[in-house]
Amino acid sequence: MKILVFGETIWDVYPDKSTLGGASLNFCANLALLGDDACFITGLGRDELGTRAASMLREYGVRDDFFQLSDRPTGQCIVTLGEEGIPSYRVLTDVAYDDIRTDEKTLDAIGRAGFDVFYFNTLSQRSPTSRASVRAILEKVSFPEIFCDVNIREGCWDRDSLALCMEYATIAKVSEEEAHFFSDCGLTDAALPFDQAVHEAFPNVHLLVYTLGADGSAVYDYRDGTAYFSGKPDRVSVVSTVGAGDCYGASFLHHYMQHGDIAAAIRFAAARCCVVVSNAEAIPQAFVDEAKKK
Repeated sequence: MKILVFGETIWDVYPDKSTLGGASLNFCANLALLGDDACFITGLGRDELGTRAASMLREYGVRDDFFQLSDRPTGQCIVTLGEEGIPSYRVLTDVAYDDIRTDEKTLDAIGRAGFDVFYFNTLSQRSPTSRASVRAILEKVSFPEIFCDVNIREGCWDRDSLALCMEYATIAKVSEEEAHFFSDCGLTDAALPFDQAVHEAFPNVHLLVYTLGADGSAVYDYRDGTAYFSGKPDRVSVVSTVGAGDCYGASFLHHYMQHGDIAAAIRFAAARCCVVVSNAEAIPQAFVDEAKKK
């Protein structure tokens, strides 16, 4: 599979360490480590964090064709620990990934590359510049599949970003906790079950990947009306859930695009999520080591 991922590179900066992340980055890295031809269009600052991010992405196997250097700083989320170690977060604004640009040369290169899938999300649309770039790609380049991941983060989404996702997606990923935002802003009918409401409001979506937290996940295939349910996931010792949803989406897409078997793709994705939540890192070292053996 050849995929173009659009979005954010963010460092989570703790008092004693910095870890690389961002939903788009995690998604792209997971696919690259699985052996897919993954390109990432993102903004990186001309700073130490930008240099480190680029190096790590290349180590994961992510192609750098569309990395953009910016005079703005690389994205950061400042994490502070209060009493009893409870964290608080401050996501910096006006950073490099808020200034992703797509001129005619870039759009032409994307079109000629022949990508099988385009991925974007709500979070990477928080600035007018990056949102305009997403829209330009969607309007000027055709993709067999468009995967949109809904990432509702306070101050980093609005009705328009959510609508842009759903109006273009062929495969949409939504968590149970995020479902109410659709009806809250008038995009779906609150009186209907969520899967039915999405199908009626957005007929372009043919697969809805619906994560259910501790209850697992469901995938609705609107092409034939089939619903697939994972059941409760295996019990594992949870260290951190950071990056689990990104891993699930990427792993599901990888297996589905290879084999077309939704039930098997769900099992594959769930198994890899168990590895993520058992580790502190969003991209576990086990995934990196596994990729190096291939």
